[in-house]
Amino acid sequence: MGPNIEVAKDNLLIIDGKIKAFGNEAKKEAFKRNIAVSKSGKKLIAPMLVDIHSFLKDPLTGFNDNLENLKFRAKKSGFGSIAFLPNSKDWRDKPEKIPFQKNNDFDLNIYFWGSFSLKDEGKHLSPHDELLKSGSIGLSTSNFFDSQVIYRGLSLDKENSNPIIFSLTKKGSAQKGIVNKDLKSLQSGFYIIDNNNNELSEVKNILGIKSLFPSKNIIIKNISDSNSLKEIEKRNVTIATTISWWSLIADTNNLELDDLGWKVDPPLGSQENREFLIKGLENDLIQAIAVNSNALNDEDTLIPINDRPVGISSFELVLPLLWEEFINKRAWPISKLWQSLSFNPSNLLGITQEKLSLGSKRWLIFDPETKWVNNQINLGYDSPSNFPKKNHLIKGKVIHVGLDY
Repeated sequence: MGPNIEVAKDNLLIIDGKIKAFGNEAKKEAFKRNIAVSKSGKKLIAPMLVDIHSFLKDPLTGFNDNLENLKFRAKKSGFGSIAFLPNSKDWRDKPEKIPFQKNNDFDLNIYFWGSFSLKDEGKHLSPHDELLKSGSIGLSTSNFFDSQVIYRGLSLDKENSNPIIFSLTKKGSAQKGIVNKDLKSLQSGFYIIDNNNNELSEVKNILGIKSLFPSKNIIIKNISDSNSLKEIEKRNVTIATTISWWSLIADTNNLELDDLGWKVDPPLGSQENREFLIKGLENDLIQAIAVNSNALNDEDTLIPINDRPVGISSFELVLPLLWEEFINKRAWPISKLWQSLSFNPSNLLGITQEKLSLGSKRWLIFDPETKWVNNQINLGYDSPSNFPKKNHLIKGKVIHVGLDY
C-alpha cells in the first residue's frame, strides 16, 4: 500500500485504470457491476518506482533516447518518477536550460537536477536560487576538490531542504580501465583499474564537507567500493548514499564475456565487493537504488569493449533482476525492496512518496512468474541498444500499470 506497511493479500477493484475499492468494498462493488473475480496467483500490485538519477542528454531531439521514448519505456516498467542529472550537450546549469515539465498524478513525473557550478567545471557557481525556482529538484556536482567554490556555494545557499548530489566520477574523466582489478578481470583481457582508492578519497572529502555543513541535504551518488562503505560506517557523519542497480546484480565473476553490461559507470568489481554492497543496502548504509540509465545506440555498442562509451539503459530489467536477487535468493521482505526502489528515493528528492489510494492510477502489477526473452522484438518497441542480459530468458515482468502510455 505504501511506506511502512507490510504486504497484504486482499481484494482490489480497478476500473478504467483507477483504484475503485479495497477489501470487502471491492467485492461488493464488483458484484454490483457484474465483474467477475480474477485470481491473482503470485502477482503483486504495488506503488510505482522512483529513479533518483539517470541521464538524458537530449530530451527533445535525442536519437539514442529522448523524453517521449524514455517515458514510454519507464512507465511500462513500473516507474512513476525519474530525476535526470544535468549532464547533457547543453549543460543544465542555468534556468533557461531546465525543460519545463507539468507533472500530475496521472502520468510519469519528470524532474531535473541543476548543475552546482557552470558546466560542472567547479570554477564558477551556477545561479542556484534561479535554478531551484525554475523547477530544478536539486543540484549536482562532480567537481568538489576546489573547496573554495563548494564552500562558497554551500554557505550562500539559504535553503537546506533541496538535495545536493555529489558524483564519484569526475566530468570528462578519461580513465582507461573499465573494471576493477581481480583474478577474473585479469583473465578476461579487459583494461583494468589497478587502484580504486579514487572513490575512497572522494568519499572522505564529501564526508568532510558534510561535517562542516551538517544541515545540508548531501547525497553521495553511486557508491561502488566496499572501502567507501567502511569509511562511512566508521565516521560519525549522517549522510545519504545511492547505488546503481547494476552494481547489485553484476560483478566480474557472473557476467558472460560478450555481455553489454561490462562497460559501466561505476565500474564493476569482484563478487566479494558486490556482497559487501548488498550488506550495506541491507543495513541502511545505502538508502536508494538508482537506474542510472545512460543510453547508447547500435554504433556505440559495436565499438570494441575497451574503447566503448560507458553505460547501460534498461528500465525493463530493474525490477525483475532485483526481485530475483533480493526476494527469491535472499528472502527479503517485499516492503524492504520498495523502500530502496521507491520510498527512500522520494524522500531524498523531497517529493511525495508513492502509495496505493482510491482514485489513483499510480500502481503497477508485477508477475514474478512471467518468463520472457530480453530483446527488442519481445519488448515490442525500439529502445537503446546497450541493455545487458541480451537474449537471456528473464523471469518476472511488470505486466500492467495504471498510468497511460
